Amino acid sequence: PVYCLGLCTSGPSVMINGQPQAQVTAQRLQALVSRALAEAPRDAAASSADISARAGAAVKAFLPCDSGARAAGADEVAQALQAEAARRGIALELVRNGSRGLFWLEPLLEVQTPAGRVGFGPVTVDDVGPLLDAGALDPLRAGRVEHPLALGLVDALPYLKRQQRLTFARMGITDPLSLADYEAHGGWAGLRTALAMGGDGIVAQVLDSGLRGRGGAAFPAGIKWKTVRAAAGAQKYVVCNADEGDSGTFSDRMTMEGDPYLLIEGMAIAGIAVGATRGYIYVRSEYPDAIAALNEAIARATAAGWLGASVAGSGHAFTLQVRKA
Repeated sequence: PVYCLGLCTSGPSVMINGQPQAQVTAQRLQALVSRALAEAPRDAAASSADISARAGAAVKAFLPCDSGARAAGADEVAQALQAEAARRGIALELVRNGSRGLFWLEPLLEVQTPAGRVGFGPVTVDDVGPLLDAGALDPLRAGRVEHPLALGLVDALPYLKRQQRLTFARMGITDPLSLADYEAHGGWAGLRTALAMGGDGIVAQVLDSGLRGRGGAAFPAGIKWKTVRAAAGAQKYVVCNADEGDSGTFSDRMTMEGDPYLLIEGMAIAGIAVGATRGYIYVRSEYPDAIAALNEAIARATAAGWLGASVAGSGHAFTLQVRKA
């Protein structure tokens, strides 16, 4: 059986051959199934790691790889954008970032300009040519493009301008799998501080902060961590329940897809605090993109020394695994 896909803003939604589809009607569903049966499986758009590895790109653009954006056609737009830019001889670095959460504008194309990131959305494959004709990929003209999809500076949009983002601070800003992006935007700073403090210091700070769980009970996190740290046991574990079973919720999915190192870093800090050396992330099978992002992020973090037998060279061990329902 299939449960929630975490695409509440884009429903009704379906998953066909691993590709999410949004706002599906009965007529469109029949067409999607017919196409899936007729076509051989296609590779998704090139991964953010492959694309952003290109050196010397003259124009830097961003298009989300979030499930919600993909369901709205972001992969197809990415393919069309790369093909059209290549045809016109435009050097393009396309970063598949996380979603900023403006799902009514997805797929949201952002172009880096001297003034900041300028947005266009919601972009379809048919919009790619006219947008490039208007100068959307010219960093010196993008902010002045006259086109129905032109949004101006994305950070100046009222929805974002009024927000102070904390857990979503990097969401939509970075390449979710880039260790360099994560560190450049404050990543691993908390883990470094935690390693310097030690388990007792971490627990004391969490207690003093008054931090509470985000579940219905709002249980003080410091008490939970203190209890586990004091408990006897040869092997301790940190477990993250990312099932996200409550109706209408998908913030966990967005975090796992759009900022997976945030979860990895937080679990590593918890492990050091309570004396755990192993961690597990439980994810529902309906979140294939989140599972893929987490597995790749864990592999990269391990290779870079942020996870493993000696976290950041500290001597503290902590490993992570994803378990799919």
